[in-house]
Amino acid sequence: MHRRSLSLITLLLIVSATPLFAFQYEEQSFDRVARDAKYVVRANVVDTWSAWDDAHQVIYTYATLRVSRYFGEITGPDTLVVREVGGLVDGYKQEAIGFPEIRRGENVVLFLSEWDGSTDLRIHAYNQGKYLVRHRTRDFTEVLVEDPMKQGDERLSPARRLEADAAAEEAAFTIEEFAEMVNAARAGDDRPRAARRQ
Repeated sequence: MHRRSLSLITLLLIVSATPLFAFQYEEQSFDRVARDAKYVVRANVVDTWSAWDDAHQVIYTYATLRVSRYFGEITGPDTLVVREVGGLVDGYKQEAIGFPEIRRGENVVLFLSEWDGSTDLRIHAYNQGKYLVRHRTRDFTEVLVEDPMKQGDERLSPARRLEADAAAEEAAFTIEEFAEMVNAARAGDDRPRAARRQ
């Protein structure tokens, strides 16, 4: 009994030393996300780093993006820096459960917007604003899939991760389909996506 109590106390100390941010957000339609984003970009994540905010209360992860394409009518610089909540500094980790995670080396398509009261960029609409560029296994076509792994998902079992990965690939679409969807949304085309393809 003594050993179990000690294990429970140790677990509670570990959990309390790793703050988790939880939130509720309303899922938005693709069209709304596309219309409200400042930029829609295809990019490579060339570098990431984490740092405390000025008040030393929140850890943010920063990512340098090398942009290879802008979607829609708005363009911008070849290099952007994105800031997201969560990260690891000096062995201290903060996670914002359900928020997107930015990983060095990823090939991504992102909807980006500015933080309130700042010109710093963030991924718009939380994880709805992040897609991974992959090659579809059945025909090696380059497609976009929603990132199945969000902050906190490393706690999922390998089987759950595989399920999430398979579901993401099932809902994949090509980059040109994505570009047409973004253009239509930004132009105010309210027809359902299936009707736009005809």
